[in-house]
Amino acid sequence: MKILVVHNRYRSGQPSGENSVVDDESFLLAENGCSVEKLIVKSDEIATWSRLRKLSLPGTIVWSRRGTHLVRDAIKRVQPDIVHFHNTFPLLSPAALRVVKEMRIPVVLTLHNFRPICAAGTFLRDGRICEECLTRRLPLPAVRHGCYRDSRVASVPLAAMIAIHRELGTWTDHVDRIVLPSMFTLGRYRAAGWPSEKLVVKYNTTRIRADVRVGAGAGFVAVSRLTAEKGIDVLIDAWKLAFPDGSQTLSIIGAGDDAQALRAQGEGVKGLEFLGPLPMEEVVRRLAQARALVMPSRWYEVFPRTVVEAYSVAVPVVASRFGKHSEVVRHGQTGLLFEPESVDELARNLRLLAANSELAETLGRRAREDYEESFGARPTTIALIGIYRELLNTLTPGPGR
Repeated sequence: MKILVVHNRYRSGQPSGENSVVDDESFLLAENGCSVEKLIVKSDEIATWSRLRKLSLPGTIVWSRRGTHLVRDAIKRVQPDIVHFHNTFPLLSPAALRVVKEMRIPVVLTLHNFRPICAAGTFLRDGRICEECLTRRLPLPAVRHGCYRDSRVASVPLAAMIAIHRELGTWTDHVDRIVLPSMFTLGRYRAAGWPSEKLVVKYNTTRIRADVRVGAGAGFVAVSRLTAEKGIDVLIDAWKLAFPDGSQTLSIIGAGDDAQALRAQGEGVKGLEFLGPLPMEEVVRRLAQARALVMPSRWYEVFPRTVVEAYSVAVPVVASRFGKHSEVVRHGQTGLLFEPESVDELARNLRLLAANSELAETLGRRAREDYEESFGARPTTIALIGIYRELLNTLTPGPGR
């Protein structure tokens, strides 16, 4: 089976779990007998553009002629059985999906966020969940509120992209299967009117192999983009409340636009350290020594890989009761949940795990069991190959067959 994987990589200065998912899936598909070719474009290239060319970016977001040409040329070169898209924003545009369908090749699209139904991609506005655009054909609230980068001007091309491709049926009529990383995410797209028969869940995984934690671990770890929706500010406040004497340690790993403000908030807080971005192997190594991974998000997380990374080394997760967290983190079984924004409840959960080694060890063991059954490399790769095979058995073959 020959697969062409298409992805627009995010800026290297903004660490992205989506990039890692694409890399891991491609590796695992090849490891399981598939022939994998990639078409990759990088958002980093925008910084090298001339001022004149940068003026064309809003139009590129809506309809990229270059993106359609790149995809068409790659198909002619690779002759794939299936084309699997991931991110098309901003350099490829959804128009690239239409090219593949016109060439009669099955199209799979993995949606790692809510970009096709929310200009911000997060359903988060002013620190709160907002679904004003969920069922609108014209997402005018996105422009009115400046949902993308807090800018009305910057939000216009995103809103236009959503409106035009929704009207043209690009995502629904020109894609054969839409893969979502969780049932919660599938539910939001279904609520937006997307066809249920094309939606399917396939969990994210990790191919990083590390030693499973022995015992209860020590210290807490947060692995996150340092941006508002991730709720690291809530975690810092809860940490000060839970361990004012610095009797426990919290390592925050990651980078992002709010890094400076968060470091200022954490100045002088005992037991707290900011480590910046680290290589994935080092992240997993630190997780394998921890009491728990902490995820205080205030938005609809789709499926951050860090949950799987923690589970893979038998480490439980403390997470806000939001989005997919309630689906993947089983309260009292594989981790602990708390109400979003609740500094007090998060602090109580942290103190509970710090004081109860038996509980931490039991949660970690069950987390590892869930990983082996549902989130590991083997079950998730088998599920993805199953999606491909079902398409090849039911749809008209393209030039690669």
